[in-house]
Amino acid sequence: MDPQPLAVEAPVDVAGAGRLARGCMMADQACELARWVGRDGRPVTASRVLRRADVAAAGAVLGVPVPARVRTAADVPVLHRPWSFALGSGLLKITGSVAVAGPVLEQWPSLGDAEVLDAWLAGFRAVCTVESDPRYEQGVATLAFAFLEVVATRDCLDPRHLWHWLVEVVEEQEEDGDRSDHVPFHVLTQYVDSVTGDRFAGMVDLLGRLGAVTGTSTRTVAVTGLGQWARACARADRPRRITADLPANEVVELLADCVRRGVDPWSAAWRWLEPRPAADAARELLTAAAGVSAAARIGAGDVADGLGEQALGVWREAERIPELGPHARATLAAWDGEGPRLAPVDARWLAVEHAAASLEGPGPDEALALVYDRIPGTDLQSRLDAVAGCDHPDAGRVAAALTAFVSSGVARSVDQVYQLKVVLMRWSPSIWRRVLVPAIATFGDLHAVIQELFGWDGDHLHMFEVGGKRYSDPLFDLRDSEMADEFEIRLRDVFTGATKKVRYEYDFGASWWHEVTLEKVHECGPEAAYPICIAFAGDSPVEYPSEEEPQDPEPFELVATNRRLARIGQPVEPDDQDQ
Repeated sequence: MDPQPLAVEAPVDVAGAGRLARGCMMADQACELARWVGRDGRPVTASRVLRRADVAAAGAVLGVPVPARVRTAADVPVLHRPWSFALGSGLLKITGSVAVAGPVLEQWPSLGDAEVLDAWLAGFRAVCTVESDPRYEQGVATLAFAFLEVVATRDCLDPRHLWHWLVEVVEEQEEDGDRSDHVPFHVLTQYVDSVTGDRFAGMVDLLGRLGAVTGTSTRTVAVTGLGQWARACARADRPRRITADLPANEVVELLADCVRRGVDPWSAAWRWLEPRPAADAARELLTAAAGVSAAARIGAGDVADGLGEQALGVWREAERIPELGPHARATLAAWDGEGPRLAPVDARWLAVEHAAASLEGPGPDEALALVYDRIPGTDLQSRLDAVAGCDHPDAGRVAAALTAFVSSGVARSVDQVYQLKVVLMRWSPSIWRRVLVPAIATFGDLHAVIQELFGWDGDHLHMFEVGGKRYSDPLFDLRDSEMADEFEIRLRDVFTGATKKVRYEYDFGASWWHEVTLEKVHECGPEAAYPICIAFAGDSPVEYPSEEEPQDPEPFELVATNRRLARIGQPVEPDDQDQ
């Protein structure tokens, strides 16, 4: 198969794209649903969709046939697509358990081209997300943008070759993205027409309803001006690839962008690292990162950490550089397990470093959570004072930003505690524990909590499973199983939308499965210490049962358990040397 020449790029007509966005079928149907819902609203399920009782009425509003009996409104694409588009674009919003017309509805006809295009793109991405495998939540969006790229850049689109071109574009995009951008084989094939065999008829239909393409099959498809605008946005959002020929100063800036976007810096840097000796690569990166941003130092440090023992000499050199010294001492302390632990003054400096990087990425709520995680204190103000008193170059800026965030009155995740019920599955009579855990706790913290709640000894592998994704301790090196890092996700970011349950497996041989359910969200008590177990039923089974000499389980002791739980996730108190 000979490669096809790329089509000549034309300037994007923003005004024309805006007209197509306002008038596309998906937007029209979303507006109809939003007007039908109105300001009085319609009740929705925990999954943020219409109740089954309202499906027929919604279908009548859009003039589309719906099955007489449905399991959930999400199973009816002709409704679920415009509903998801309406939520993503702001035409609808959900407050509690009620959907109401959103603020964008009244403004929609008069919105400027830029505003309507932004709303349309958000709706487009929302539709792609709900049609994606939960393990690869950006999978359909990646596929859709790749499809637009192929159709727009091939002068002669041969359906026989479309599959191969599309796979090439998808693979190229995946190399520059993160795990959620992955497009597994079943997503590549989910839009096939079983009657005609057209592999992408369903994708043509989806993009046609969105106004991004014209045509009814891959033989007749063409990208519209709106599709060209969406394609241009996708290309602009795509991170620049780190290649072997880039100078180190450009590499660390790209690594900083990885940190801000939550992408693993190591996976982005491998092309640059490949031709370089480990020590030389570490020296170049750390030298270039020394005087730049906090995110650049974190990204460069993560990559240098991954180079292992060969980079330790470079880390010892870096101790003498003020903005790298705390990073170097943290790395060297981790390698020398029997040496002195990291000094509190360095721990505070690094806390401010990560908070400064978060202000550029996830935002002030995550920055404040990092401060709570890493800086000891009796209350919020004592921690902010510790930030302001740190000798980090960004300390003043971070303290001011966090103070402003606290004063704004916006809800803060550090003030929330989750009431979780942890049930040992497949056990009768039921064995469970009810525990209060900070919303900013990570899956790694929750693992430690469950170990204490059930008296497990922690000698075995474990994992969390939610929404088709799995998380575990990165030290287990379970990358072949596509396990994400359990320390990189907070409960605040797990229990969102309709997600109320998580599964946890301990000991892959014995398979002690636990179901973790979010029951309530509370405000943190002024004098309370978390995590804390507040109720329980049943004693935990013996972890290592003996067939010869059966053992009775140890009685569950609430006071002793809470004493141990109180030590989880607490920052280390500063030493006298650091006062």
